[in-house]
Amino acid sequence: MKILRAILLTTIALASCAAARADDWPPHNLRILVPFPAGGSSDTQARVIADELSKRLGRPVVVENKPGAGGNLAAAEAARATPDGTTLYMGTTATNAANVNLYEKLSYDPVRDFQPLTLVTIYPQVIVPGERFKDLDLAGLIAAIKSDGDKLNFGSSGVGSPTHLGGELFNRETGTHLMHVPYRGQGPAITDLIGGRLDMMFPSIPDALPMLQAGRLRAVAIMAEQRSKVLPDVPTTGELGHPRLLSAIWGALYTTAGTPKPVVDRLSTELAAIVDSAKFKEKFEAMGFEVRSSTPEQLAAFGESETRRWGEIIKALGIRLN
Repeated sequence: MKILRAILLTTIALASCAAARADDWPPHNLRILVPFPAGGSSDTQARVIADELSKRLGRPVVVENKPGAGGNLAAAEAARATPDGTTLYMGTTATNAANVNLYEKLSYDPVRDFQPLTLVTIYPQVIVPGERFKDLDLAGLIAAIKSDGDKLNFGSSGVGSPTHLGGELFNRETGTHLMHVPYRGQGPAITDLIGGRLDMMFPSIPDALPMLQAGRLRAVAIMAEQRSKVLPDVPTTGELGHPRLLSAIWGALYTTAGTPKPVVDRLSTELAAIVDSAKFKEKFEAMGFEVRSSTPEQLAAFGESETRRWGEIIKALGIRLN
């Protein structure tokens, strides 16, 4: 009985300390690490969130851009941060699902080293043909690709990127054999698509939207389960008979594993409220994002599913990066 009583008292004391830490939290300024350069989608979202979170917590929240190594540099820094909830990390499809399957060695573990907080946005990808095929629907496009054998190509923002994996998923689900042409970023690839030097691309809606709205590109399908508010006339791949042809980039917020639960609970609640706010939704839905918050548990399950799904494709292709 004495042992049980001692354990109970210790548990209560620890809980009280944790609650006190949560009441006093945050002890200093916060930062959000972004694995890509300033001005990109992840950066734009992080800066809006930082501004709103600062108002809610009464502390400055600074965005720090740490691009490089496919997002791995920022991820590694976030993984090594003090687990007190003051370092947040904008994880993506690449850093928290694909990279663990792509890289021979990672200096972080996307599950062990991070505490999920909330999903933020999903960027559905679109199937966009080049000038030669711009008047075809999806069925006609697939037929045209098959008739040309292995002569056609698709561009991406780099080996192992979501735009690369989306193209490989297209090949798998349609039985085509488009050749992959990697670029250093999505912008140059889109330029070559418009110029007729590429036959296909699978960009996200936010990245392609200005060109789509201007009529310089045409999407034949959205690789998602539902139509986009900004492209309401473009059918989904499911509507066109390819329900497994689903591909999207996503962004989510994490903090360092080991952060006390009361702090995690407060952070996840505050962040979900920001993501669910009319202000945030209006801004990013107009840019082509799906805005979607989640609980930490839902984000963990989502990340696990995405890691498994993209891992199958990466392993089948034999892609390994150093």
